[in-house]
Amino acid sequence: MTRDHHTSGPNEAPATGLGSGTRGDLDLFDVIALAWSEKGFIALVFAVLFALGVAASLTMLKPTYQAHSTLMILQGDNPTPATAGSGDAFILAQVMQSESQLLSSATVLRRTLDALGPEQILGEVVLGDADTAALKTLSNSFSLAREPNSSAIDASYSASSATRSALVLNAIIDAYLAYREEVLIETGVAGLTVRRNQANESVQAAQAARDDFLLQHDLSNFEVEQQTTDTLVGDLTDRVNTSSANLESARAGAAAIRDRLRSVPENIELYVENGIDGVLLDRQSERARLLSRYQAGAPAVVAIDREIAAIETFLASGTADGRGQSRTGPNPVRQSLETDLATREANAQAESSLLATLQQQLRVNRDAAARLRQLEPEFTRLEQNVVAAEQAAAIVAGQEATASARRSSTLGGADAVRLIDRATPPLQAKSMKKLGLIAAFVMAGGIALFSGLMRGYWRVYIGVRAMPAPARQMQPIDGAATAQAGPAANDLPPDIPILARVFERTA
Repeated sequence: MTRDHHTSGPNEAPATGLGSGTRGDLDLFDVIALAWSEKGFIALVFAVLFALGVAASLTMLKPTYQAHSTLMILQGDNPTPATAGSGDAFILAQVMQSESQLLSSATVLRRTLDALGPEQILGEVVLGDADTAALKTLSNSFSLAREPNSSAIDASYSASSATRSALVLNAIIDAYLAYREEVLIETGVAGLTVRRNQANESVQAAQAARDDFLLQHDLSNFEVEQQTTDTLVGDLTDRVNTSSANLESARAGAAAIRDRLRSVPENIELYVENGIDGVLLDRQSERARLLSRYQAGAPAVVAIDREIAAIETFLASGTADGRGQSRTGPNPVRQSLETDLATREANAQAESSLLATLQQQLRVNRDAAARLRQLEPEFTRLEQNVVAAEQAAAIVAGQEATASARRSSTLGGADAVRLIDRATPPLQAKSMKKLGLIAAFVMAGGIALFSGLMRGYWRVYIGVRAMPAPARQMQPIDGAATAQAGPAANDLPPDIPILARVFERTA
């Protein structure tokens, strides 16, 4: 189908062929016309591709048999089917997800392979790495499905043989049940007993290594000795500082006393006896006797008062100083200072001896502390090994006790999986040949139609426009080359039909 273009003015250039409007685009009629013009080519390409697709579908797509088995996961403490699916939906989803992951785990598939062998799974002898090929087949052919809010799992396995599909699926279910029981009861009591013995041996080896280390370095209890040594170092340091301060104080006091002794005389006058004091004392006692018999104004009393006043005036004048009998002796102040000096020097000597002893002890304990600090990393590593081994042994012992309790209470009580339907060989096979034929038909038709449209477009637009102008003008329309057709359809090939004439109008 194509358009017949018409121009309304003598100055406008004529249209130049199929779909040559003002924008030069194609419409549906142009596409149908191109497809119709290449119908033979399209039919040929379709026939070839469809034949190849049919041959590939019949030879490559083989029927497969899918075996099914149903497992029910029991919920709660009551192991009855009535409780399956009860409880929180979120908890149910978690449990079912865990069971699905355990059922499709690599360990279960590997145990299935070990139980059956690669030839049973593949159905043929494979050269090379048969185990890898068998594991890939198990992973690709095994699938799980579950309805929402249901505690039942539908397991299926596809194989080219009905017997092999049921055999492999049952082997997977058996491996899952055995592995699940092993996981839930902590790998079994027997295995835990072996692990506990190994853990005890590890504890003994770690303790022996630590004891050998202590014996080698002449230690009994590393932590206690290190703490005692650090405490002694602290105490000795304080005592050394105190003794050093006392020594400096004693030496400083002795030096001060020595400086003072230089200005203190060794001997001094103890007293001077000149007799004038005795005369004065006699006159005063005589006046007291006179007053007992006379009045104060009596001539005898007045006379004695004059003598007393004259004696006191004489003493006050200083004329009697240094006269009379004197006595000298050791200076008691110097003696006291010398005694204090001796005491301080003795204290300084004692503090010096004590300081030397404390410093010696401090050096010894510091060396011991330094040696213990050097040994601390190795001891810490050995002690950590002992602690880790003891903790591991305790954990294994607890697991063994728990597993024994679970196993002894009710065998299989931890198993909450019930096998509803065991896999049986399916009676009918699933074939993909119909889908393959449909896919071959659709692909062959699409490719053929696309190829025909491309070929027609090339021939109409590219090939014709590449021809010289006289040759393009000689191309007939509807089998008749007339002058009246003019250049309006001068680039159309003769096999393009005109199904409708659409006139384009310009403003």
